[in-house]
Amino acid sequence: MSPDVIAWTLALLAVAAPPASQHDCPPAASTALEQAADDSARGDFAAAAERLRLGYESAGTCNPLGLAAWAWRGWMAAMEAADRGGSPDALAPVRDAIAVVTALGEPRSEAGYAAALVSAAAAAAQDEREEMLVWIDEAHARSARLRLAGAPPRWPLTVDLAEGELWRGVHDYELAEAGFERAIAAGESPVAWRGLARTRDRRGNVTGACDAYRHVLRLLAADPAPGVLALEARGYLVNCAP
Repeated sequence: MSPDVIAWTLALLAVAAPPASQHDCPPAASTALEQAADDSARGDFAAAAERLRLGYESAGTCNPLGLAAWAWRGWMAAMEAADRGGSPDALAPVRDAIAVVTALGEPRSEAGYAAALVSAAAAAAQDEREEMLVWIDEAHARSARLRLAGAPPRWPLTVDLAEGELWRGVHDYELAEAGFERAIAAGESPVAWRGLARTRDRRGNVTGACDAYRHVLRLLAADPAPGVLALEARGYLVNCAP
């Protein structure tokens, strides 16, 4: 691990609360988590990452915020690694994030869920589909258990949305579409509709993609400024029938 990762790990372990509790978390930490979740749902991933990072640095002892920050960092690093062919160097920050997240809780905790999803993303970056599926199944099992105990885990993403993105990343658009449809049924978001639109387009279902992009704009109608999802949707809809 790099020195920065070791320092973050020691700081997080020093406040192990249990990890999923809000013990010692200031109100600003909960606000940062909610705002980061909103950023992610709108597809503003850079804003979500920065909000989590700054939120944790200012909150100090707040395990849930630290867990979210590291889970998101690992997930985004895995997406970047996939663009670089899944090389060992590209995956190094992903492995660091998995190590930190794993240290934050038991396998059945939200930390275990996050570690499973980031591990699935690491496997996807290497096009290791069988390994990816093992981790997806593990994440589903952990999400189901946590849902029975309360709210389902959402970092780095909810499990169905993450599965859609992972299958899309390895170009299995049929399974990706099913994942996005489940994510929307569980709780629609602009980013889930965008994922569905993209997979429908890749499967040649232009009408269905147009419909999904219209839902993106519907959910973003109240945003004061258009973000990347709105711009993508409007660009696609130019070629759709009224």
